[in-house]
Amino acid sequence: MLNTTTPLKVILNPPTRLEGFSGESVTLHISLINQGDQGAIIDVFIDPVAQDILPWCPSSRKRVALDPQQACEVSLLFKIPSEALPGSYPYTVVVDAPEHYPEETPIHYPGSLEVLVKEQIAVRSQKPTFSLCPATSPTQPLLIEPSQHQSLLVVVNNHSSRVDRFRLCCFDLDKTWFTIRYPHNELNDLGLVSSTDGLELNPGSEGKIIIDFHYPVDIPAGRYSPTLQLISDNSPEQVFLDLVYLEVKPKLHLSVELETIQGKVSHNPGQYRLRLTNYGNSIRELAVSASSQNETELCDYVCIPSSINLLIGETATINLTVYPKQKWQRPFFGYGSELPFQINLQDLQELPTPEKLPMGLLIWKARPWWQLLLWLLAGVGVLSGLGLLIWFAFFKPAPPPILAKFKPDSASYIEGGRIRLNWTIANSDRLEQLVIFSKKDGTATSPQVYDFRQGLPTELDRYCQIRDRDLTCANVDTGARLAGKYTFQLQLKAKSVQQPIKKQLDVAIQPKPLTQVVSFGSSQSQLEKGEPATLSWNIKNFSQLDRLQVIGQLEEGKRELLKTYNFQKQIPSELTKQCQPPVNETLICSNVYLKLPAKSGNYAINLQPVSSDQKQSPLSKAIQVQVKATPLRITNFSLNNQSSEVNPSVFLKVGQVVTLNWQVQGDDLKVKLEPLGDVPASGSRTLKATSGLSEITLMAETEQGQSVKRTFLIQVDTPKPIQRPTNLLLPINPGASPISKPHP
Repeated sequence: MLNTTTPLKVILNPPTRLEGFSGESVTLHISLINQGDQGAIIDVFIDPVAQDILPWCPSSRKRVALDPQQACEVSLLFKIPSEALPGSYPYTVVVDAPEHYPEETPIHYPGSLEVLVKEQIAVRSQKPTFSLCPATSPTQPLLIEPSQHQSLLVVVNNHSSRVDRFRLCCFDLDKTWFTIRYPHNELNDLGLVSSTDGLELNPGSEGKIIIDFHYPVDIPAGRYSPTLQLISDNSPEQVFLDLVYLEVKPKLHLSVELETIQGKVSHNPGQYRLRLTNYGNSIRELAVSASSQNETELCDYVCIPSSINLLIGETATINLTVYPKQKWQRPFFGYGSELPFQINLQDLQELPTPEKLPMGLLIWKARPWWQLLLWLLAGVGVLSGLGLLIWFAFFKPAPPPILAKFKPDSASYIEGGRIRLNWTIANSDRLEQLVIFSKKDGTATSPQVYDFRQGLPTELDRYCQIRDRDLTCANVDTGARLAGKYTFQLQLKAKSVQQPIKKQLDVAIQPKPLTQVVSFGSSQSQLEKGEPATLSWNIKNFSQLDRLQVIGQLEEGKRELLKTYNFQKQIPSELTKQCQPPVNETLICSNVYLKLPAKSGNYAINLQPVSSDQKQSPLSKAIQVQVKATPLRITNFSLNNQSSEVNPSVFLKVGQVVTLNWQVQGDDLKVKLEPLGDVPASGSRTLKATSGLSEITLMAETEQGQSVKRTFLIQVDTPKPIQRPTNLLLPINPGASPISKPHP
């Protein structure tokens, strides 16, 4: 078995060193083997870095193309100039296949060219050599047959000055495919003991090694190039290689068998099974088909699969289905029809196929007896039909007119649209008179009469036309356009026929649809007092809208009209930014601001559309909006600009005038200022302090019972009365006696 770990194998001979004298020519042999699975273009050249030796090689670059498992040999000739100085000249051989093996290439093989001195005796290489007998090459490979034994002689020369022992190896083939035989050891005759797993040679002697190839029976056809390696015990580091070019001849043996599964058919197709077995040593790619043996193809042949790949020793099964064509050719009686066919094989590699291929036979059974009876009945029917046609052509009386179609031009009508009628009458040349009767809600109107005795009436010229005896009228105006239920009757009076032809039609005109609020909503459910509500709505049948009323109701109170928008079939100017132009009779408005009453509470808001005929549509679904109440609180209560929260206690003097300021927030307030009484929610008053004034209280209360108050505590300072003196002091004289104090 070949080793295909690398796609390219390269062998250089000599491997690393060339020797020659000035003025001579030396040749480097390079063997190339394409072990990959694709063809490749390979470039072999000397690396341009070697500037000294590159001019010595006239053809330093060569290109070859190799198919898979193909080998060749390339030679590079070096012409050493006569003026070349003795020495060593390095070079590098590059093998590159950039288009097909870009990851594995380029490969570099360094070497050197030794230019020897002519005056000196050239010291020839003492390396061993070996050759093959018979010699093989890529153009002349060794031809082998499967299961055939073949021997190859390897001649080994020991050029060294020592006794050497050689062994032969082959790493590219399976070990069961070859056997290496070494000859009797010559050294045993000298009394030396040695093993027989190698070839021992004296200096300058020659020996032979035999390699026997015994290939298996199922070896694939193709070319093989195994590598033989000679190993020297004295120089195990040196590598001596050579290629053996082998070619296995193809053995073509293909077995074809056809098995009939269902060969007699009546309605179903025929079923067959084809077995192909590859007994050869090549992989076969085959296209399978079938064809009739007759001149005309009476069947369709379907092969599944239609192409196969047969490996060596493999068996493939193909299902063949045969479909008879042209059902009318099936026989009516007898044994049946025999349809022979043959199998066709085509090798896609243009290899020969078996000359004799199996034949098949499909029997198409005869029809059952009752089908013949059907054909007889069909013949009788054809004859009867011919008689009927003759009667129709020559003896049938003229047919009366036939009202083929009578219907309105539309399935539904809306008030304002006119009802128009369409009808088709066959055999109109037999029509004498046409009358249209109409009723509205049970009340009859005057009929419309059209006389056809002189041809098509002028009143119907623009609505009707006659073609091939058929009268077709379209969009005949009846004048009906008001809402209600209508009944139309078309009456035909034919020539020479007493009984008229009638057909009735019921049509209803629906009143114009009222404007309808599809959706109504608000983006806010709670509002502060004085804050507007943001509304949005979706209204259908916009063309009937005259005005839109916004109605509000506070809890259990009465409904009141909050806002009216006058549309009159167009968007009012105050809503042009909030409403989009109507599409399909639908008006969409959003972010419409509505001011609510100042009174707090829960409001239910509805929309009331009013149509152009002053008909009111149903109220929309109510939305709930809560107007929050203002919290009750005293924002300011001061005495002489002093707040009651900062200085609740005040000292006053009797008769002192003070200024009171207050302000209270809340809904439905009742404010009382003691001792002044009821006062408004905000204001200012002056007050004179009296001795009986002890406190000033501001109290506020709502209708819901909430209350709040603030108080100033007053202390009035009463002034004391002025006491006049009762004792009078007289001037004291030195001689006078003191006056006694009177009793109080």
